[in-house]
Amino acid sequence: MLATTFLKAAVGKTRDLISFVRGKQTALWRISYFVIAALLILSAASKRFSLPQDPLADADAGYLWPALMKLSGGAFAHIQGLNFLYPGLVYLILRVCADFRAISVMQHFLGLIAGGLFLASWSRLGDFFPKPRLNRVAHETIGLLGAGIYLLSYGPIVSEMKIRSDGVCMFFEILISWLIVQFFYYRVISPNERKMVIYGTAIGVSAFLLASLKPSFTLMALFVVAPVIWLIVNAKGNFIGKLAFFSITVLIIVALTFTEHYHRRNDRMVKMFLPETLFVIHAKIIHAQMSADLKSGRTDIYSPEWLRLACDDLEREIQRTHDLYPKAFPILGFAPDYLKVGADSLLDRWRRQLGDEQFLRFLKYWYWHSVAHRPLAFAVKVARQLAVFYSTDCPAFSARKIFQLAPRSYAQSFSALSEPRSLQLFFNIPEGIAFFERTQTLRFSNVVVHQTKLARIGHVCCARSYLAILLISLPLAGWFVLKRSSPGESKWPALLVVLLYSTSFGNVFGISVIHSMEVARYSTVLFIAALLAQLWAIRWLIEIALTTFRQSSYPRNATDNQKGR
Repeated sequence: MLATTFLKAAVGKTRDLISFVRGKQTALWRISYFVIAALLILSAASKRFSLPQDPLADADAGYLWPALMKLSGGAFAHIQGLNFLYPGLVYLILRVCADFRAISVMQHFLGLIAGGLFLASWSRLGDFFPKPRLNRVAHETIGLLGAGIYLLSYGPIVSEMKIRSDGVCMFFEILISWLIVQFFYYRVISPNERKMVIYGTAIGVSAFLLASLKPSFTLMALFVVAPVIWLIVNAKGNFIGKLAFFSITVLIIVALTFTEHYHRRNDRMVKMFLPETLFVIHAKIIHAQMSADLKSGRTDIYSPEWLRLACDDLEREIQRTHDLYPKAFPILGFAPDYLKVGADSLLDRWRRQLGDEQFLRFLKYWYWHSVAHRPLAFAVKVARQLAVFYSTDCPAFSARKIFQLAPRSYAQSFSALSEPRSLQLFFNIPEGIAFFERTQTLRFSNVVVHQTKLARIGHVCCARSYLAILLISLPLAGWFVLKRSSPGESKWPALLVVLLYSTSFGNVFGISVIHSMEVARYSTVLFIAALLAQLWAIRWLIEIALTTFRQSSYPRNATDNQKGR
């Protein structure tokens, strides 16, 4: 009796000791975690703010000219078919700070916040495993590695230096990812109707803002918002919450849409940009269809003589761009932008010959006529563009050691600022003159953005394994979502694998249909979304492997114990 009492007391003391040690380890890890996270963010901040803060002007004047026009005393103009949001943001920054360096500073701060949101998203994702096999310390360590790769990479830093919407896109991507994770958490893990509606509303508004800033994210925005709407609508009760979600989201979207419509009413490029882009990107397929129609004599809409000249001119220009820029677009086989850029470009000559209305009708007709008669050629084009991103060396990641910011990038910026119209606008405001002079000086300097060894290793590993991890995890996640779940098993981690991968796919697919993934910035801007999706897929696969191993070893141990008895 005494021995039994002593044994129970000893077991109790041992448990208390284990709990105490574990508590101390948990507290120590939390302190270590926040110290490491703070050091990463401070290191990233030092890396960013040690560079010249003068932003890089872009050849697309529509990002900067509206702000300059307004600051010069004119009207805020809508230029080149670009949404008013980013130019409006540039105007507000310059209006408040009166210094162009504030643009880079603001975008750098958003980049640092994006690193914090990455960590917050990753930490919350760990709560979606009911009984995780991988301990919390290992889970959070993976998140720190991912945040380190993002924060110390040169790609986000250079994007944040540019006066174009790409500079804020990564922030909005990870913001939406964090909102999605929070929304699902308060929908299924810790149900809270009020917080679910708040996060759902924020997702709808943020997705619309991102799609407005960069239209290539439109399909991604739809992929994100669709499950949110479905889950809110199918939630039991909470009529007030549903009404609030739709009322606030629709009101903000309508207000922004009408504001955009008001500003774009006098922008001629709004009508021209998409038809011109679709035509020049698919010029080879359209030329083949023109040639086929001329051979068959089916040229009722256009005179055979004019159409033959147009077909010959198109063939000649395609070949000329290929000869001049043979490495620019190796998959398309020619440099499409040069068909419409320049005072005497092919598209400008056609516009002068046909007039604006007839020219626009010509572009639309031949694009859709070619789609109808050569669907396979368009499908092959889309597939080949998808293969640019979904390859054995994913271009969203870059293992380059250095990026030459000056003189190369600042020389290009100075060239954009030196356009006659730009010079006139810059010299109307004191801060514009100062910015121009600093850029002129910087183009003769030597400024290099270094990518740390940790970031380079991370980029190489992610780039080489991205497609393999996707091909393994995505079908498996789909099977987990569709199969009948067993008690204690959650489908939500698998569903999040599919959802996080879909954010990148929506963007890549949209660009592959309309444009070309051979434009490097289209892949670069997806870096943070691709990184989060891949790391979460790896984390989920590790959990599946550990669970499978535990289940397979348990029956074996039970059998061995029975044999021992």
